[in-house]
Amino acid sequence: MFGSKLKLIHIAKRALRMTDEDYRALLQRVAGVKSSSDLTPVGFDAVMAEFNRLGFVSTKTKRKPKGAGGTAPNHPTPAQWRLIEERAKHVGYAGLEDPRFIAWVKPRGKVEHPRFLDNAGAQRVIAALGNWIERNTEHHNKGEI
Repeated sequence: MFGSKLKLIHIAKRALRMTDEDYRALLQRVAGVKSSSDLTPVGFDAVMAEFNRLGFVSTKTKRKPKGAGGTAPNHPTPAQWRLIEERAKHVGYAGLEDPRFIAWVKPRGKVEHPRFLDNAGAQRVIAALGNWIERNTEHHNKGEI
């Protein structure tokens, strides 16, 4: 089992203030194992369901959009990240981590990687992608006349 899942089990155990004896009894009763490292994916789900039944609520926050550099005032907003990714995919890139997109962003955003974009750089990239989409749309419309 993955380390992150083991950590979550131990976080739940600590949050519920379980003794080691009670914790081991729960593992045996719910998943038929003596140690969390012996859990299968099904056993993990069963143990987590039991922790939830006992009152454990995970406080794990949702992840930031891929490439997000932080929450400082000068960093792009989640909406800007979504727009950049949406437009990048529209013009044919696989997403924010596409090596071709990273290379394309360098001169426009004036950064080595999109994750280092500041607000002004994000606006330049959004505008450049918008112009690219507009040119492609105009080009296709001219061909249909």
